[in-house]
Order: sequence, then C-alpha cells, then structure tokens
Amino acid sequence: MSQDPENEDGQLHTLGLLERLRSETNLVQGAYAGLYQRVDKLLREIENPNLHDIANMNFRVELWDQHALHIRWVIAASGSVFLAHAAFEEAVKQWPDQKLTLRNGIMLMREYPPTKRGG
Repeated sequence: MSQDPENEDGQLHTLGLLERLRSETNLVQGAYAGLYQRVDKLLREIENPNLHDIANMNFRVELWDQHALHIRWVIAASGSVFLAHAAFEEAVKQWPDQKLTLRNGIMLMREYPPTKRGG
C-alpha cells in the first residue's frame, strides 16, 4: 500500500513544527530557570534581619480568599506597627466584606471580621 505524497509531506512538516516548538520551549525553560534562581537569591538577601528597616517590613495587612485559606493580596507592608495598624483600619473601610489580617511575621495581631475565641 503506497502513501499519499501530499499527506507524507504534511506529516513531515507537522513533525518539523513540533521539533521547532520543543526547541523553543527548551530555550524559554532554561531562561526562566535562571531567572527564578536569581530572583530567589535576591529575595533571600532581603530577608536578612541586618538590613535597614526599609527592607524589613514585617507587619503585613493581608486580604484572604473567600474560604480564608490563602492570601490573595498583601495590601500593605510596613516596618512600623503604627502605620500597619492605620493601613489595617483603612483596608477594613475599603473592603468591609472581605477577610483581612494584620500580622507580624506569622503572629496574628488583628483580623477582620473578628473571630470569637474560647468558650
């Protein structure tokens, strides 16, 4: 049984396109891997506690997803507890129907809406 020459040319052309696509994808993957490593290194340097206070913005106002499982957005980050509280108050005014937290690192300082604790 003989193959149709036009169909065979089409298959070869398609295989050639797939090979070129794979090659381009490998180039992009390598570029992103290097970029990821460089950005990760810089973020680790920012975490250094000996940096000036401008880089140490431990107080964060966070807006959570509808199930309060994941942070959707860090609304504000500050090295000043006073500014963080002011940002939290403003966030409550701007998004009264959302779950918001004010944290210092992992320590919860405030949350909105407040949850009842204890019995």
